[in-house]
Amino acid sequence: MRSTLPLSLIIIGSIGLISYTLTPPEEEKKSAQENFYQKSLHYTNKGLSFVYSKEHGGLERLTGLSAEEMECLKAKCHATACDACHGKDSAGMKFYSSDTATLYNACKKCHGDLAKDNPDIHFAKGMKCMDCHTSREIHGDGKEHNSYLEPGFFDVSCKKCHITVTPSESHKTHGDKLDCTACHSNETTTCLNCHIGNRLNGIKEAQIPLEGMAFLVNHGGKVTRANMLSYVYKDKTMITFAKSFGHSVKREGARCRECHGSGIVKEMKAGSFRLVTWEQDTLRNRKGIVPVLEGYDWNLVYLNREKDKWIPILNPPEPLLNYSGYCSPITPLQLEKLLKSH
Repeated sequence: MRSTLPLSLIIIGSIGLISYTLTPPEEEKKSAQENFYQKSLHYTNKGLSFVYSKEHGGLERLTGLSAEEMECLKAKCHATACDACHGKDSAGMKFYSSDTATLYNACKKCHGDLAKDNPDIHFAKGMKCMDCHTSREIHGDGKEHNSYLEPGFFDVSCKKCHITVTPSESHKTHGDKLDCTACHSNETTTCLNCHIGNRLNGIKEAQIPLEGMAFLVNHGGKVTRANMLSYVYKDKTMITFAKSFGHSVKREGARCRECHGSGIVKEMKAGSFRLVTWEQDTLRNRKGIVPVLEGYDWNLVYLNREKDKWIPILNPPEPLLNYSGYCSPITPLQLEKLLKSH
């Protein structure tokens, strides 16, 4: 008879010779800790490291430093045990809970108070995170994922609740080629000119938040919303585009003319579109929906931070360009379709 105990024993008794082949304590401990949650993104905290890595075309190409070395990883977001989200304490007794209020408070620790900060129609109706997200997304599925931006990672889908939609001209025209968020999302803040040197030197981080811009990229076979970041590091520059979902869904979709035949797409076709300009010591941006066109020269303004003042970098080098999170730019053929008014 075999068992796994801390030591190997030979017991001689009336029933004869009984041998116990045992596992060393360190292996026993490791075995006890192994579970599929340990491969989840909440446990591994791998997503940010992956998108920042040079292998994925991320910020490490600009700085030569990983996300860990840049201290971008938050220890509080590394949920290594069930207690981090499910643990509660009542009258000195600890227990686990899965009620929505407990879980939402746990989500806020890392993801912020989305219901408070975002004008989302779902939050306005009192919905919470786990009304849409699934246990598999949160706890993992036994497979190690690089990022939640992997196509197919999420179970959550608009169609799970919105089984039928109003057969509008837009719905009939775009079909499954357009993600719902491309039209039904509010604009989110875009931070430009993130000054990496400040973070590394222990100085207050500096960037310029701009409002009123929304971007379009391809992701998972559909056109969807994206966001943009630009960086400065030792006078070197970089631009990153990535699929985004700001939890700011609106009932009314974008109007056709916001994308089709707009002044922005016409200027992009002509190569004259400028996303930002430097005017009277202020970075000013165009407002509207911007297709992230393949090969476009964004001709951005890049700035250094000197004594709480922004100073334009003269003749900045060509920026590194990164389409992050498994996204790709809008093709010239897609731009031609956007040039047609509807």
